Amino acid sequence: MAHWKRLQKLNGGDAILYLDPRLDTKDEVWFSSADGEPRVWSNGTLFKHDRKALKSSSPVSARSSLFLLKSDLFVDVEVRGSEAVVRRGLLNGSHNVTRIDADEVEALLARYRELGFRDGTPWNATRDLVTLREYRKGASSSSRWTLKVDDTTTVEDSRKVTSHPDRDTAIAHANKRILAREKAGYILSNLELADADHANPTPKPAKGAPKRTALAKAPRFDKPRDAFEAVDTSVAMLKSLHERIPMLHLLVELMDTKQDAQRLDDVVPHVAFFTRLHKRRLGRWRKAKPGTPKKGESSWQYFLRVYGSITWILGENVDKGLPGFPCGNVSGGGWSCLEVGDDIYDIRGLVQATRNPALRHLEVFHGGWHTGRAFAFDSRSVSATGERAIHPFDEGTPTLPKEMRPERIQPFGLWLHQHVTRLLRIAERNLRERL
Repeated sequence: MAHWKRLQKLNGGDAILYLDPRLDTKDEVWFSSADGEPRVWSNGTLFKHDRKALKSSSPVSARSSLFLLKSDLFVDVEVRGSEAVVRRGLLNGSHNVTRIDADEVEALLARYRELGFRDGTPWNATRDLVTLREYRKGASSSSRWTLKVDDTTTVEDSRKVTSHPDRDTAIAHANKRILAREKAGYILSNLELADADHANPTPKPAKGAPKRTALAKAPRFDKPRDAFEAVDTSVAMLKSLHERIPMLHLLVELMDTKQDAQRLDDVVPHVAFFTRLHKRRLGRWRKAKPGTPKKGESSWQYFLRVYGSITWILGENVDKGLPGFPCGNVSGGGWSCLEVGDDIYDIRGLVQATRNPALRHLEVFHGGWHTGRAFAFDSRSVSATGERAIHPFDEGTPTLPKEMRPERIQPFGLWLHQHVTRLLRIAERNLRERL
């Protein structure tokens, strides 16, 4: 939580907006004045929004863009004659605009590289994320124009797609179109990132840029020999990602509310409500160890006895390609793609609401029932080892699926391992892209 008096002091004593800064280090703080105007305090100097900088008459001769994707922040610089226009702010949000001398640009970029910002290009932050630049003329929403360069194509207003022989030609065309719009009175008002439709060049770090700390590689896990080992391996794989990339996501079952308070605060919007909601699950894996199955125990029963639940929470912008849903169908419960437990859903309420007693055969064990992303056991089909059939579940279509033959039932442990393996592959790629 920010110290409000400190922020007001950085703001020259003027009133501030009581929101945590987007960036807060010893020598760099991005916050807002009381009227919502973005402010940047950098190395002892307060930079207020300079509206005159928006109307520079000189054309752009060079652009540079840096990104701090884990926080959705950017620094964008346009060199215009002997000056440069600097934009610092939140992607698809507010930003601060100031002017500096053109010969100060390299020092400014070097400063933000030291703060963890990564080099992008003015047209893409990564291979898969392209920059969408939005220009406006006045306050009218009808006078809005957007442009992006995606590999060798330019896209205007999401509709006008123009193919070019190479990327340099596409960029030259984009710059020409921007210049024409600026002459017509349009001003760059917003920057955001969009999923690319093509493979773009991976931006290279500038010469002398600080080397990034390499993230640990995922360890190799042996193929499980049975459904019980599959449960243990699934949990070990999730633990590994939680520990190797300790930001932008978390496993509730590994969290300590005191030791991991900052991680919770970074990932979860409403921590107090979140911890109350998940009180039963918090930290329950911290002492859990693989065990020995009991006689006659199914892999589901083994999972409940040894581990109890899985609650995987995703931070902002790391859920691309993942089947996300709010835990417990509750705002503030956390955005998840994997929530497993025996306390997920009370089927009795659905039986009463639909007057369909056949639904009592279902036990929903995975969250996302209101989005078609849940799963349920079907007690009509039980294998010789006590495993029940698994079906997708959505309470909006409350009819029983076709009964499965017992010999075709996949044990819960093997289902979990396949599901976790698929989700982890996507999530790790997303996380690495943001860091």
